[in-house]
Amino acid sequence: MCGLVGAYKPTGAPVSDDRIVAAMRDRMAHRGPDGADLWREGRGRCAFGHRRLSIIDLSTAASQPMLNPAGTVALVFNGEIYNHADIRRELQAIGGHHWTTDHSDTEVILNAYQQWGLDFVHKLNGDFAIALYDAREADRPALHLIRDRAGVKPLYVTRSRRGEWMFASEIRGLLAHPDVPREMDRVAFWHYLTFIVAPAPLTLFRGVFKLPAGTMVTIDHQGQAKARRYWDCAPRAADTWSEKDLSYDEACDALLGEMKRSIARRMVSDVPFGVLLSGGVDSSLNVALMSELMDRPVTTFTVGYETHEEFNEFHFARKLAERYGTDHHETRIESSEALKFLPTLVELQDEPIADNVCIPLYFLSRLVRQSGTTVVQVGEGADENFLGYWWCQHYLDKYNKVYQPARRGRRFGLFDGQEDRDITRRARSGQELFWGGAVCWWGGLRDQLTPDSGPFQDEVHCPIEGLMPPGVRLLDSHAVINEYLGPLAGSLSEPEILQKITYMELKQRIPEHLLMRVDKMTMAHSVEARVPFLDHEVIEFARRLPIAYKLSEGVGKKILKRVAEPYVDHDLLYRRKQGFGAPMDKWFMEPGFGKACLDAFERSPIVTEGFIDAAYARDLLRGQVEGRVNWGFHMWTLMNAVFWHERWIDRPAAAA
Repeated sequence: MCGLVGAYKPTGAPVSDDRIVAAMRDRMAHRGPDGADLWREGRGRCAFGHRRLSIIDLSTAASQPMLNPAGTVALVFNGEIYNHADIRRELQAIGGHHWTTDHSDTEVILNAYQQWGLDFVHKLNGDFAIALYDAREADRPALHLIRDRAGVKPLYVTRSRRGEWMFASEIRGLLAHPDVPREMDRVAFWHYLTFIVAPAPLTLFRGVFKLPAGTMVTIDHQGQAKARRYWDCAPRAADTWSEKDLSYDEACDALLGEMKRSIARRMVSDVPFGVLLSGGVDSSLNVALMSELMDRPVTTFTVGYETHEEFNEFHFARKLAERYGTDHHETRIESSEALKFLPTLVELQDEPIADNVCIPLYFLSRLVRQSGTTVVQVGEGADENFLGYWWCQHYLDKYNKVYQPARRGRRFGLFDGQEDRDITRRARSGQELFWGGAVCWWGGLRDQLTPDSGPFQDEVHCPIEGLMPPGVRLLDSHAVINEYLGPLAGSLSEPEILQKITYMELKQRIPEHLLMRVDKMTMAHSVEARVPFLDHEVIEFARRLPIAYKLSEGVGKKILKRVAEPYVDHDLLYRRKQGFGAPMDKWFMEPGFGKACLDAFERSPIVTEGFIDAAYARDLLRGQVEGRVNWGFHMWTLMNAVFWHERWIDRPAAAA
């Protein structure tokens, strides 16, 4: 894991000088405390900067930026290639490549690109954000930017008014450039209120774009950019196994093999590694399978709260740690400490991620680093791939009992509250039922929050051909959903909703919400997180499984729990899912935090410039602070944006 930045301008004046590129690079020093370097092409058309967090091949020979012997191909990358040794052996058998390191995955990427061109990406098993500058044709250079399949690593790009392209691992790196303005993207903010993050390729910063998962962008010798998707995980009925193709027992055996391989890959490291252990199914299985592969105790880490025991899972984490004799570490968060951290949280996120899990994750990552550990495995992706959330069954029921009858114009029983009314409205207007696992302001609530779309009106100009889907430009969050789910029409078997849930999560919530909260909070402490449940081979295997193997009679992650039965106690496997969060509802009632929210609300341009109905939102916020209502999720989504705007837009010097 590292931090990368760069600038590219193939025509006209050279790119920004080294002082500016170094400032961009060093704005992300937390991503790479082990080294820093710069490279500039002789003709000044390209410059790269890199901050190094040494994990594989700790020698200086593996430092970046890395060049081929002729100096005509340059590379910076963030992440890890888990099968780099296999690819190296294949390249060595082919011959003709220059090697200066013993086992650097960076050097493998460099040689793989020269051997196979951009098709090399299909050889990689790993998590990566890659920038490759190719000037082998001296007068026709090109820059290639690539984000990994699942979106584990972030990559942001912008173009200045004078035509200079810039990219970075974090938006803060781009903002260190004097030609990158700090303006809120109004369309992105509209969608943020719905999805609690801006959907790719938008960010909350106008003119700054993030590469979607599984996407590459090529900028040619004339400075023209084009994007293409090189990997997708779209479900198709024709690709799904039937129970005759693969019995349940066979599927369990196959899944166990996939998980063992995925976890073993993510143990490739030249520095200490461990596991974030919540006490749930996913992290417990990580620990159990890792224990089989190690000749020393697994290092495990758990977080909880001093005064909110209802959020803690220490008991279950300790049971698992005792069973496997792990080197176990725990930390407890004081409410006062967490509340003091919130301004820092807004800075670390770059753009808002309205998920309070960021708070415990930050303190847990601090514990990891304090223990001397650099790499951890995490459980993200299991619930999405294997339908583990309680709301998967909930949406299935709503699909069968409300959505489908309403879509067909049929009448049914009494509405079960506002949700059924909103679902019926969606069905009758041709909208999808499922928009995401963390949708916030939608339906009637959204209509009251933003009754006037006027302040959001803006035209999104994206300089990269093929990157911006038409629906994302609209002040219509369903149009974002339809960009992903619309092309699936007619290709799915019933119940369609369960296939759409997984696909929608893999396209939106996982890469731009769950993985970015992990990336930003772990990297704040120079810790790399690895995600075995999002190995692309695991994703593709899960996609083909019969739905009944994943969700059956209200039991989610059915197959995963069956696989885990020999490794994890029954009471842990089949207890009610608790989740990992923060007592945000109660924190709003803390006098200091409550007053800070009310004060920030009143002075925020988001309020004063009419982006929201101030009276409606103020009443909800005051009710939350006074403990009269319980809208903590909605209020934190709004206040996270308010604090972000104040820190990054209103007072940019404070976030420098």
